[in-house]
Amino acid sequence: MHSLSKKWAKGALVAAVVCLLQAADLMPGASGVAHAQAATVAPIQFTLSSVRPEALSWWWDNADEATFKSANWDIRAFAWEAAPASPQHLGYSAGARHRSTASWGGATHVSTVTHVDPQTLRGRVATDNFLGAKPYSFVAQSVSVDGKPPFLVLVQYNPVGATFSDTCVQIDVSHAAAPALAKAYADHLRKTLTGLRPKLMGLLNERYFNAVLKKRGSYTIGPVDKDLNVRLSVTQEIKGINTEMLAWWWDHIGNTERYRLWQPVDHISFEWTVPPNSPDLQYDIGAVQKAKESIGKTALTLNITGADPKVIAPKVDLVDADYFHATADPTALGTLLPHNLLTHQWHPNATGDGVILSSTFVNTSLARVLNATFFEDLGSHALREFQMLPYFLPRLYRREHLHQ
Repeated sequence: MHSLSKKWAKGALVAAVVCLLQAADLMPGASGVAHAQAATVAPIQFTLSSVRPEALSWWWDNADEATFKSANWDIRAFAWEAAPASPQHLGYSAGARHRSTASWGGATHVSTVTHVDPQTLRGRVATDNFLGAKPYSFVAQSVSVDGKPPFLVLVQYNPVGATFSDTCVQIDVSHAAAPALAKAYADHLRKTLTGLRPKLMGLLNERYFNAVLKKRGSYTIGPVDKDLNVRLSVTQEIKGINTEMLAWWWDHIGNTERYRLWQPVDHISFEWTVPPNSPDLQYDIGAVQKAKESIGKTALTLNITGADPKVIAPKVDLVDADYFHATADPTALGTLLPHNLLTHQWHPNATGDGVILSSTFVNTSLARVLNATFFEDLGSHALREFQMLPYFLPRLYRREHLHQ
């Protein structure tokens, strides 16, 4: 076997093993998950390679007939009977209901699927699902087939793999009056999710990150200055977080797993070259983040070093009490060029349910040699990543800082 094939096979095997261990509540990542009610159907476990959990979290409320049919040719029709309350979000809306016609289990069936109130799943799923606006690692559905009594379908999912690029999925069925019928439906659901695999990340990227998140703010690109630098200014309102959460985040990004929560498409890897001395609600001057990310089609590895504004002056006035100021230099260039600078500052929004974030990037204009649209791509990148914070930051902050 070719060496690359061996590496791929080994990685797939490791992901599958991790998936099974998480499903059995033997992995640390599965803490808080307890199967309080014995399922009448054996759990189904599988791994979706090259799919992040966020794609599933988006899919539950944004499914459509064309994509369903392309994923599973057994599906004849699909329609929402009760539309999701907040579809362009990550996590599902309780009460949403869809109806589908499909052939499975040797017959054609009409299935009505209703999203169940997440609170009814306490004790069966990770407890921090209830520290954010919506669940992040499961969907619970009441399924009625051909008008028969409904059964409960619980789908749980978590990132696995060396780069946290894959998703471990477990389907549990309970309260089934007809276990054979419920098992056939669960198999049908697995086939559909597996068929979605090649499309899900592209759908998440285009229909959510680009079509929704990028429109929640704006950016302006300045001229080339006398030092051959370009200033990029980004302004956005981020609802669902507060100033303390954002202040806490800089010292607690932590590792690749958490970094990919921040932006599952654009972010690649993260480590502390110099970790914070005292992680708190103020970024640590001198701490160094080594972050690899994609800016458009350009992959860069950066050393992002917390800077003292009294020593390295920002290129923008600090008007907010809360800010993060740092140098951001490509590791490949070392000290060949003057520092690139980034400065984030924020304050509460007018309605008290979010923050206004102003970001200033000062980068060498030579970046356009490698990528003609570098500054446009960087502006889009800032919107795509910071608008993801409400999805995960509240639960991390409440669990780890407030110990809720």
